This record gives sequence, C-alpha cells and structure tokens, in this order.
Amino acid sequence: MLDILREGPDWAVINKPAGIATERHFQYDTVEARAQLQWTREGAKKAGYVGIVHRLDRPVSGVLLLARKKATLVKLNEAFATRRTRKVYRAVTAKPLPADGGELVHYLGRTPDRKKAFASTRPVPGGQEARLSYRLLREAEGLYEYELRPMTGRFHQLRVQLATVGAPIVGDLAYGSMRPVRDNVIALHAYSLAFSDPQGEGEVEVVAPVPAYWPIN
Repeated sequence: MLDILREGPDWAVINKPAGIATERHFQYDTVEARAQLQWTREGAKKAGYVGIVHRLDRPVSGVLLLARKKATLVKLNEAFATRRTRKVYRAVTAKPLPADGGELVHYLGRTPDRKKAFASTRPVPGGQEARLSYRLLREAEGLYEYELRPMTGRFHQLRVQLATVGAPIVGDLAYGSMRPVRDNVIALHAYSLAFSDPQGEGEVEVVAPVPAYWPIN
C-alpha cells in the first residue's frame, strides 16, 4: 500500500519509500504499479488511472505527486515545466560541501550508456545548466546533513553535483560514496513539495519526515 500524505479529488501526494522505482518496470517494484493496484476498484473492467507528474530515482525516498486523471496530469506537468513548484530535499554526506551555505552551478551531460550523469564547471556539448542552493542543517558523528533546493530539474542532478564537489551522498556508490546505507538506498530524501492545487484551491505544501534508517540522528 502507498503511504498517502495528502490527496485531492484528482491527485495524491505519497511518501515514496527508497528502493522502488517511480515508473512501471518489469524487473522490480514500482510506485506506478502499486498505485494502479490500489486505485482500481474491485470488479472494475478498467484499471485505475495513474499519472506520473515527476520522478524520484529508485534509491531516493520522499514526497511524490501523482495525478488520478489525465486533465489533472496536464495541469500539474505544466506547473513543473514552468517551475511553479518548490522542492526541498535533505541529504547526508560524509564530507562537507565548500561552505555552510551557497549555490552550486554545473553543466550536466549523460554518459554514453545514459545511466549516469557527469558535471562540468564549463558548458559541455549537449549539456544543460544545473543549479541548486544548499545550507548545512547539522553535523554529527562525522556526517553532514544539508537542505538542498534545486533551481533546475536535471537527471541525477543533486547526486552528481554533490559528488563533483567532493561530497557524494551517503550510500550513493554509483557516484563515489564509500559508505553504504542499504541495498538500492541512498541518503537523499525529498522532504517537501509545494504546488498550486489543480482545482484552484490555493497552494498545497506537503512534508515527509526523513525515514527511520536516516544515517544522522
């Protein structure tokens, strides 16, 4: 069952567990498959509609918005495309970022197999600019917890930008972390999401607490 944090007539915000993918996949568990099963009425001839508004990587947990009607998906997709949303993440690293607070700016490209990203401080052919702001929340036991606010939405953006400045996210072995958390889990959590209600009921802001296995207490 999905952990639903907030829902409207045609949308739902869930707390996605780390380790499952967002979109349907034949090889492993996904949010899309769970939602469709949960939203299909017993005895119905047609499966319940699940619209993927945005995505979280498989090893990432936290706030994820889903649409329950096509028209709602279109409205929410437009809000994300025009940056009329606010996303806040929490991340834990084993090394500090360059300062207690600031901004990271890189140009991101994709590896030939398209499975990973790479970042450069200078424009790269086919690359896209990536920006995020950050601030240190706390330091304990040799670990650093940061609040991250992405200003762009790129493939693996937060993961590769932190790794590029020498502070890979704990558990993110693909980007250089030497400290595991669990299989298919990294210490990156989508902490909050703010968006305009598609039915015109004002702004909705939803917060998901960090998971129990969070590496810094």
